[in-house]
Amino acid sequence: MTRMTAVLAALLLTACTMNMQAVREPSRSYAVATAPPWQSMVYAARTDSGVVVVDLGWYGAGNDLRRALRRLGARPEDVTDVFITHTHRDHIGGWRAVRQARFHLSAAEAPYFQGAAHHGDLPSRTGEAVLGNPAPWMGEVHVRPFASDTAFVFGRDTLRAYLLPGHTPGHAAYLFRRVLFMGDAFSWHLVGGISPADEIFTENSQANRGNVRALLDRVLPLGVDWACNAHAKCVKPDSAFVRRITKGGE
Repeated sequence: MTRMTAVLAALLLTACTMNMQAVREPSRSYAVATAPPWQSMVYAARTDSGVVVVDLGWYGAGNDLRRALRRLGARPEDVTDVFITHTHRDHIGGWRAVRQARFHLSAAEAPYFQGAAHHGDLPSRTGEAVLGNPAPWMGEVHVRPFASDTAFVFGRDTLRAYLLPGHTPGHAAYLFRRVLFMGDAFSWHLVGGISPADEIFTENSQANRGNVRALLDRVLPLGVDWACNAHAKCVKPDSAFVRRITKGGE
């Protein structure tokens, strides 16, 4: 299978959601998937001190984000904080709709979001060459990078950010209301089910698997009901899940 064939296969095999409704709470949070063929999840939650969003989806994500916010009785201008797992183009598409917010991402990932660095995986290089850079220009949004695991307090809620490099150099994960948002640190396909991050999109597969295992060893004892990737696949983080997404990491 050629690399381009692998990309096309991944496009087709990720075009569905799984258990996304499990992370929706009436009037408190809502998750939507952006348009096929490559569905990406956008999660929005109302807190005591504003609306927070995790990841910003694929093309047309601004409209999907607005739809999620309407479920919360909110508008784009009510979003105070956006948390980005990583800056591949299919997870930052809706930034213009919430440009007034604070954008949180790891310090190692920030240069990619601000155009100072470029992802090295083949799909990212190809996408940028053909479609350009979808990220904001330097200074267009308020970027708040974090350089270590960090807790963000929103009234009665706490969102915990964890460094999780591997899929991209500055990939991060977020634990919020017992949901672990893992970006593209794991994959799911119609054939094979749960698996480690797709290698063709991943900078360092070995680092990804090792860092995922270390993170889950730390975080699962705290209480995690669901682990979701950035393509709207949410699963129970049991021992079988851990084995599947870290296989080959020893």
